[in-house]
Amino acid sequence: MSEIGEAEARGETARLYDDIRRCTGAGMVNLIYRRMAARPGVLPWAWGALRPTFLSGAVERERAALRAGLDDGGAPPPPPREALAVIGLGAADLRAIRATIDAYNRANLGNLAAIGALAAFLADGGAARPPRPADAAEAPPAPPLLPPIPDMAALPAATADLVRLLAARAAPPDTPIIPSLYRHLAPWPAFLALAAASALALDRAAVAARAAALHARARPAMARLARAMAPREGTAPPPDGELRALADLAARFSAGPIAAMVALGHRMRAALPD
Repeated sequence: MSEIGEAEARGETARLYDDIRRCTGAGMVNLIYRRMAARPGVLPWAWGALRPTFLSGAVERERAALRAGLDDGGAPPPPPREALAVIGLGAADLRAIRATIDAYNRANLGNLAAIGALAAFLADGGAARPPRPADAAEAPPAPPLLPPIPDMAALPAATADLVRLLAARAAPPDTPIIPSLYRHLAPWPAFLALAAASALALDRAAVAARAAALHARARPAMARLARAMAPREGTAPPPDGELRALADLAARFSAGPIAAMVALGHRMRAALPD
């Protein structure tokens, strides 16, 4: 499944990526948007429908409500700092790892509601709704950017194998992906190895069950956001085939990898001392 990475984005795609980072408050562009960008006409149209839900604060309100009832799924307590220092993780490393995981956990929880809402909007024939004028509201300043996502081919073989092993817990068989969070944490293989003990304690069925429970809990939020959505005036819809592909992509990601990474990301955060 193709994507357009942040470093490769040019022209309109680069402009949209910047707007997505600013509106979502994330220091990166999540995989779901990078996948949309690889399909003709999909990202401009989809982001046109999604942007007002972020700028209005609606996604943030739903995210905060979902976060209030979220736990780490019984993850073991973090090791002491002295133990982390033995495996080469000093204070600066822990700050960077914590910032990366926190950024993804926040973004994934918001996208669980927003991308699920996009799927519900499309399933309800939302693409045929009357368009509304483009939202001209200025997006807030961009948050600090996370470092670039390492390319899998550039990782040491052992680290790449561990990333793939972790990815297999989050990706259903019909949605082969490598979650960006694991690639972003690859510069700290010692932490990935530590987190693997907790993440891999859950088998694929247990992760799928947690993802399904999170998705079910988020459905009312998705429905509220979907009711307020409309196509953006002046943005041409993608071809019918691409619209169907978008509906499938949004439904599969919200119920599968996004929900799974909400569960696994918060479990991974529990492996770090505050």
